[in-house]
Amino acid sequence: MTPQVFMPMRFLHESYAGRPSCPRCGELMTAPELSEVRGAVEIRHFWQCDGCDNQFSTLIEFEPIAA
Repeated sequence: MTPQVFMPMRFLHESYAGRPSCPRCGELMTAPELSEVRGAVEIRHFWQCDGCDNQFSTLIEFEPIAA
């Protein structure tokens, strides 16, 4: 028998679609309110939850490409 791992649907979306869930209520976010490019290797997304009006941000960091 193979063990099965269960996780809430919101975590599956985060892993595969890159969309975060609200840290307060768990609602899946659709799109950031604002995105900010910071240098050549960072993008910060600002989110506001439609369910509970919680505001938070996420940061994506890229590895610089060697020329």
